[in-house]
Amino acid sequence: MADIDDDDFIQWIQCDAPGCGKWFDAIELDPPLDPNTASQYEIWHCEHCIPYHGPSQHRRRRDGLRKRKRINFVKLNDPGMILENENGQQIGVATNDIQDVDFGSLIRQRKHRGVFKAGHEGCLAKFAKGEKFNAAYASKHGFSRPALFANKTPSQLGLRVPSSGVNGVPFTYANVAKLVGPFRTIQVIDTATQLTTEYTLQEWVDYLETPAKERTRTLNVITLEFSQTPLGRLVTEPHFARSVDFVNLHWPKTLKDVGVSTLSSDKMEGSPLSAEEIVDQLAELKKEQPRVTKYCLMSAAGSFTDFHVDFGGTAVWYHVYFGSKIFFFIEPTPKNLKIYSKWATSASGTKTKKYDFLPDLILSSGGDVYEVALQKGQTLFIPSGWIHAVYTPDDSLVFGGNFVHRHSLEIQLTIYRLERRMKVGKDFRFPNYQKLMWYAARDFLGECTTLLQQREANGHDLIDEQNTQDQREVQTILCATYSHHILKGYKALAKELERWSTSKEKRTIEQHPENMNVVAVSSELGNMMKLCITYLDEKQRKTR
Repeated sequence: MADIDDDDFIQWIQCDAPGCGKWFDAIELDPPLDPNTASQYEIWHCEHCIPYHGPSQHRRRRDGLRKRKRINFVKLNDPGMILENENGQQIGVATNDIQDVDFGSLIRQRKHRGVFKAGHEGCLAKFAKGEKFNAAYASKHGFSRPALFANKTPSQLGLRVPSSGVNGVPFTYANVAKLVGPFRTIQVIDTATQLTTEYTLQEWVDYLETPAKERTRTLNVITLEFSQTPLGRLVTEPHFARSVDFVNLHWPKTLKDVGVSTLSSDKMEGSPLSAEEIVDQLAELKKEQPRVTKYCLMSAAGSFTDFHVDFGGTAVWYHVYFGSKIFFFIEPTPKNLKIYSKWATSASGTKTKKYDFLPDLILSSGGDVYEVALQKGQTLFIPSGWIHAVYTPDDSLVFGGNFVHRHSLEIQLTIYRLERRMKVGKDFRFPNYQKLMWYAARDFLGECTTLLQQREANGHDLIDEQNTQDQREVQTILCATYSHHILKGYKALAKELERWSTSKEKRTIEQHPENMNVVAVSSELGNMMKLCITYLDEKQRKTR
């Protein structure tokens, strides 16, 4: 890039990466570039090219300028180097008060004592012969227990993963780096301390390609989301996850989704938007869309992910591409969640307090911990809210993802509230969770309205929601269409939406969708679900 004078600065900058060459409005970049900052680059790469071609390169500094020390982060096996800052100060394992915990030893000791129950002893879902795991199954039976598919191929579950080998060459960690970008920054977890730090994907591959006996630390990657990379085109989520996922079903993606009301009355929508406003809003929604459905997990043998609940109470799909995994499950009963919450927010594992192994606390209170092993090629679905930990016996590569759905709304909202009470950081919560729930509520009201309109199309009078007889019609129609657990879930959602609609918190108000009357949506959903649950409760009492 040539020197740029203020008078000649036209505010456009071109990406220098081979094969790109796209121009960008410098003022719109984050951070924005001005003539001074733009002229400091010898080579400039856009955010899409950085993972594949590396960061932008500054012009060489003039002699006399103080040079900042560069740390060699390739020395991945040395925890002191891993957690060293630019001033050469060790900020991680070497100087903090976190204990090293031998999780492998803890697990072996408990297994020897018979602490863990087998998954088939009350943990895993059971299916009748020929029964399929799909949206219809979840509507009928719910989705409240982990579902393991040990003998089904990915294609039988509607799951697509990279072929295991092209011309005899297997798909490896190196392929992941090539497709996602060798310069992509990723979060790496040190198993013994559960501390995280950042590396490039190529540095991570170099670590995994180091013989196991030469590794001095056991490291783990579990948060690499790849849906917007070339690897994303090689992986398709299982059919069940796609068919119930709220982001897939309800997040606005078209002009119609944003600009056209599908609700029972105009009061649900705010002021009409112009065509230009709708296009702008759709572009903003595309940026805000939660992207949590495709993760690549790469773990060294001996890795352990400590007990946790997936963000927002999301459900999980999990396919072992190669290697093996052992899950330890704890059912999300109110009692167990209370123990988990206290454990997760304690100082356990510091030099001032010995590490507490959660299964010991659960068992001492009368609860159970289940063990479920996964081998290469097997797929697991984890329902919302289940507390779990994962041990890795062998180097492994896993594809998985998270999804919110209508079959476990009560527990999902319980976990969401629990996260708020535990003050879980924004970076570790489901992105734009509240906004997604508003769109899900709006669309469910649209479904209900369509059902009631079909009744009117068959020659019946318009429904008057104040009329007792018409209320009974609403109850009969909706309760015949939706399962009890679905209606109870939407009732819980309506209660949560009511709180959000009247909140004065800035972070909550910012999640209110534009052009939606949130008070009206929460009120109508609440009234409709109250009618349905009252009807179902009455029906249940009569059958006793």
